[in-house]
Amino acid sequence: MKYYYLTDESEKSLAPFFAKEVLQAGMVSVVIVGAFLIVFWPRQPLAGFMETNNSPTVFFLVFAATLIVYSYVNLCCGGGEMIRKGCHIISYKTEKPTYEIKISFYRYGLIEFLLHTLILLLPFLPILVLAGFISAISLTTFLMALSILFTMSLLCRMSGFLVYLFWGRSSTIGYFAARAMMILFVFVTILFAPAVNPLHLLYQLNQSTQCAGFTFAVYMAAVTFAILMLIFADNALVRRHINKG
Repeated sequence: MKYYYLTDESEKSLAPFFAKEVLQAGMVSVVIVGAFLIVFWPRQPLAGFMETNNSPTVFFLVFAATLIVYSYVNLCCGGGEMIRKGCHIISYKTEKPTYEIKISFYRYGLIEFLLHTLILLLPFLPILVLAGFISAISLTTFLMALSILFTMSLLCRMSGFLVYLFWGRSSTIGYFAARAMMILFVFVTILFAPAVNPLHLLYQLNQSTQCAGFTFAVYMAAVTFAILMLIFADNALVRRHINKG
């Protein structure tokens, strides 16, 4: 089976890895996070923070900025919003069917989403490593923070694809529904379920890994469960579309 997302740059792929639009979105995201690092670079040496028993917040700020833009790019990729070469206001019935809904989700779309979500994270790594080094973050804390970025972005990717399966890539309803879901996951949960809010957990990691250990376990369990539910839902909808075809 061919993996068209590596070579095809037409509207028949939701987010081809090397399409100009996808690469540009990734570059802009890295620039935004780099700007955050420069703006919030500590104005005093690490020893000064240690004397006051505080930690630089640059780790939290940079990782939070990365979480937001990285998740948003994956949301758009999952919904196929990056590649729309024709008219932007078109009916779902007139859209070209993509490979993601013509091939079994477990054999194609799921592999694509896992791989591309990981690849999109790689350009951020130098900035994230520098932010962690400046804040004197341990390797364990750094890896925990990376897993938060990856899982939340994968959740947004799966959510974007679910919206695409219902409304297509050019629906106004789908556009706002996808963003509402991301706002719920990333921001609103801090009000009623802070234990599963990624921004709250990143802030806790910036303060103390020991204090955030239990919260991290709760977050990973909840988000993993949500991702699995979305995988099952996406697979069922793709299978239904294939059977109709």
